[in-house]
Amino acid sequence: MKIETITNSYKDNNEDIHGKTEHAFWIIDGALPLSKAKFTKESSDVIWMVHWWHRYLSNHLEQFNKSIVTILEEGMVLLNTEFSQYADISNLSKLDRASATIAIVRINSGFVESYVLGDSEINIRTQEGKIKTIIDEKIEALDQEVIDMIFNNKERKNCIAFNGYTDEELKVLRQNRMKMNSKEGYYILEHDIEGIKHGIYSEIELSKIQDILMMSDGYSAIYSKYKKMTLTQLMDSCKSEGLEAVLNQIRSIEDNDVDFTAYKRLRVHDDATAIYIDL
Repeated sequence: MKIETITNSYKDNNEDIHGKTEHAFWIIDGALPLSKAKFTKESSDVIWMVHWWHRYLSNHLEQFNKSIVTILEEGMVLLNTEFSQYADISNLSKLDRASATIAIVRINSGFVESYVLGDSEINIRTQEGKIKTIIDEKIEALDQEVIDMIFNNKERKNCIAFNGYTDEELKVLRQNRMKMNSKEGYYILEHDIEGIKHGIYSEIELSKIQDILMMSDGYSAIYSKYKKMTLTQLMDSCKSEGLEAVLNQIRSIEDNDVDFTAYKRLRVHDDATAIYIDL
């Protein structure tokens, strides 16, 4: 088994994180609250959250007698207990809450288990070359209105109000965030344990799999947003050239489009994380 990982951020603090144990792999892509609320001692609450989950998964994902959903639900109880020293969760608006997408792969008794909550993705290529993509696309659909606003407002640089967005953009983003963990909106990892059971789970026999590519949306942009290669070409490139070569292409595209003239997206650069597993 060949394993390669990468994560990269243009910010001082990377809100993505990835990890692995002997039989499990994960990517967590954090999202800042859409208010100025901050309760923990970290640089932001989302940094506190993603690092908390990283430590927890490192210690618990190898419990093969428990399902991935059960492990996450038990973790949520512990996370909320620990977070309660900083704030009363029941009093927090959804705008005050850090959240994150999560993708997990676990090799268990001859099967590969996959779990995705949010828009990080898992791509599993079979020995026949067919690719199964596991992703929840609801967030992308909600973001599209804001992306169109960014793309069409050529004067937005002079109107930034908070966290890189204009007041008009923030209004829509906040409306969408209030739909977090509801059937009218999308399901995500935050403080609400109910969201976890809505993740997408699948199992495939290990012997039928050629390779696996896990990505946060900042990395998958190379094929999903920028259309520079197909998913098959991306997986081939990760296998032959490595994850850093692909990352360099992503950053080059973004550096040459800082004014959003060519590619529609929420921000110039997003944190980018990937795990490639060649079985």
